[in-house]
Amino acid sequence: MEYQCHSPAKINLFLKVLSERPDGFHNIVSIVDIVSLFDVIYMEDIKNRDIVVEDSKGILPAGMNNTIYRAIALMKERYNVERGVRVFVEKNIPIGSGLGGPSSNAATVMKELIKIWKLTVDNSDLLNLARLVGADVPLFLYGKSCVIEGIGEKVLPIQLPPMWYVIVYPEFKLKSKIVYEQFKIVLTKEENDIKYSKNFNNIHDVADILENDLEKVGISICPQIGRIKERLIEAGALGALMTGSGSSVFGLFKSNEHACDALSALQNMGKAFVVHSL
Repeated sequence: MEYQCHSPAKINLFLKVLSERPDGFHNIVSIVDIVSLFDVIYMEDIKNRDIVVEDSKGILPAGMNNTIYRAIALMKERYNVERGVRVFVEKNIPIGSGLGGPSSNAATVMKELIKIWKLTVDNSDLLNLARLVGADVPLFLYGKSCVIEGIGEKVLPIQLPPMWYVIVYPEFKLKSKIVYEQFKIVLTKEENDIKYSKNFNNIHDVADILENDLEKVGISICPQIGRIKERLIEAGALGALMTGSGSSVFGLFKSNEHACDALSALQNMGKAFVVHSL
């Protein structure tokens, strides 16, 4: 029997890098929105113990370097599952775009496997497994707009108004590791030093807090990011920002109509998507 599920993308409306950790990762604070750009995942329970992961573009890595494979392997081990699974991903979320595709895929598969394998799972236990798969996997398990802290493993609820975005991927992959390596923390910050509103009554409140510490590094590596930001503002966006460690840029719009109208101004800038918050 084949199962089908949708794996959404995310954008970072606010991202502050606090400090570098002894393990080489960085502590951050970020406000994240989950949006309506989806990979489609097809899953099939198979009788042998194999884990098979394939995708429509042949771009996902093999074995434990693949977040989906890693998530399945950890779940099989943790819950003593003797069966196998075949996964096929219809890739729509670009890789190396800052939109969280691999982490979302892993979280979506983890949630679906609970149903397929009829597992009884403690939420905190599943969250601990998600942390082992990848830093952004816990936020996708949560599946709603949130604040993330630490390396992304701490997930806190936040209320955001419904929003519309134009996301533009400049068709240039940025590796998080390289962006963070080039980012220099001038002053080590503490979580308490980071101030942002927790009350967003309307879209203008969100536009006022758009900020990403990693954006300057992203633009230095891929100048197209800066040009896309300018074009989005010219096209009527209330604000524009690089998401995550790049390379995608989003513009914030008042309505779906405004977002769709802006698309014509973004021709030849990259691959563009009109999406809304979920």
